[in-house]
Amino acid sequence: MTEPAEPAVDESIPRTTRPALDVLDRDQDRLLYDGDPRRDPPIQALSDGFDSAFHALSWYQAAGIRTLGHVERVIEPRDMLPMGGLLEKLLTVDDDRQSVYVRRRVVEQLDDACDLAYRQFRERAGERVETADGETWKDVDPDEESNPLMRPAFRRLDQGQAAALLNLWSGFENREALGRWVRSLSAPTNGEKPSGLLDEIVASPPLLEALLDQNEQEAKVTRYRFAVSAVMPSFLSAARTLNGGERTDSSGSTHEAFRS
Repeated sequence: MTEPAEPAVDESIPRTTRPALDVLDRDQDRLLYDGDPRRDPPIQALSDGFDSAFHALSWYQAAGIRTLGHVERVIEPRDMLPMGGLLEKLLTVDDDRQSVYVRRRVVEQLDDACDLAYRQFRERAGERVETADGETWKDVDPDEESNPLMRPAFRRLDQGQAAALLNLWSGFENREALGRWVRSLSAPTNGEKPSGLLDEIVASPPLLEALLDQNEQEAKVTRYRFAVSAVMPSFLSAARTLNGGERTDSSGSTHEAFRS
């Protein structure tokens, strides 16, 4: 009986025997250079710039997950605000030489933040030599793994944060819908939601009006500012404090984190 062939491995790509670290490394490459069209919304690569402010905001949220919150060391939330100096350089609307240069420098500066996340995560990324089923680290393809860091908990956090931003970007039909949205932030902030957030919104009539206005472009700008200043810091905190306890294997099922 012929033995099944081992999966092809691209030996030109450095691999470790801890596949969760390989997945994290590949996740970070997508942030900086390659993008990730599989994600909803897609991750556009920082080096290429972003088609819109929303894609830039979505990238920043995704970067929080994939750097364990350390993207903030290079790009603070306030840097993502309109007229802050950086956001305009990240957009491809005016893709001049200066913008290309700024994006290249930010990509280079983020390398240290990515390395810091890698070092912090390596204690949780156990070695895989061979499982009871005969699988080894070679059976995990970082290009195919859908869970950031090989951890379903981080995928759920990523999806929850992305959905929360999309809902905020669209605006809310009424006060109840807004209240339910604020209430729903407990999970995507890993319990780091700002205290009294809804009271703060209600106490500011212009902000409340903008959150409930689904049509005016000016209201969308206000919602973007609110997302950056009030929501993103707690999203970054969540990425720093989450400690996912399960990992995925090559079949997509979950196992205790110490095994990979």
